[in-house]
Amino acid sequence: MLTSFMPDAAVALPAAASKTATEASKPFVIEQVIWSDERKLSWEDFKAQPDDSNPHHALTAANLAVNAKCKDNKYTYVVNCVFLPRQSWSKNKVSEKLLVHEQLHFDLTEVHARQLRRDLQQLNCTTVKKSLNDVVSNAFAKWKAEQDTFDEDCRHGLDKSAQKHWANTIQARLEKLEAYK
Repeated sequence: MLTSFMPDAAVALPAAASKTATEASKPFVIEQVIWSDERKLSWEDFKAQPDDSNPHHALTAANLAVNAKCKDNKYTYVVNCVFLPRQSWSKNKVSEKLLVHEQLHFDLTEVHARQLRRDLQQLNCTTVKKSLNDVVSNAFAKWKAEQDTFDEDCRHGLDKSAQKHWANTIQARLEKLEAYK
């Protein structure tokens, strides 16, 4: 019932010595699920081995994957809310209540993705160099803090009333930020 925060979801890893030069030049792509209204998480998505030393029952590895650039004086950006199956795990893959809690972590990440899209919309090629790092850093800090608050308030899904309140709030925020989907 803990959410993990990773650096960018697509990373290049060093090539193994046994690979050919062509294989070694290909980037390693991490399996990910991009947030969608239509697709909810299932226990089959949680593919990592559980961490027995972790006191929690599940871990949702989610991330805000951000790409912003200026080319030919045109500013573009993409923000994806992603779930990382090979870094997410559960010790209890039969509990629907636990799965709902983990889905709420993913939904809350999408709220922050939409807020970041809204904030990045305010930048342009003149301001991006000066402001991009601050905008993204602030977005990540707020996202992490709110994920922690969510778990504390809900006691990692054990407080049904608090979790229901969060579920309603997250849904309302997703609707309010619909324009930044």
